[in-house]
Amino acid sequence: MSKRVFLNLEQRIEILRQHENGKSARKLAALFYCGRTQINKIIKEKDLILKEYEDFKLRGVKRMKHERHVDINEAVLEWFKTVRAKQIPVSGPMIQHKAKELADVLGIENFSTSIGWLDRFRMRNNITF
Repeated sequence: MSKRVFLNLEQRIEILRQHENGKSARKLAALFYCGRTQINKIIKEKDLILKEYEDFKLRGVKRMKHERHVDINEAVLEWFKTVRAKQIPVSGPMIQHKAKELADVLGIENFSTSIGWLDRFRMRNNITF
């Protein structure tokens, strides 16, 4: 059994392009040093991969982690845009506090506004301080 190979988003897009140009799954597997099953799965999930490619900003990431609390993140982002439109400076702890408030309002338990959550939120939404 061979070692598992994780392909990043750009590599998966390249596999889809070459597959459209007529390369077989076997040749693509040999080219990218992975299994045919993995290639076939990429081809099968073509629409999802293309959508992720259009939406995602960090293209070198090998594993896509999907957000668990999309509604909180969207609400915090809307709040952030509203506050910044009023020229009010916003800090990391302010964002964390507002996220915790919104989680309580939405009734979501066990939501942690850690530094890691804040960093990922900032990266996803291209927020700099």
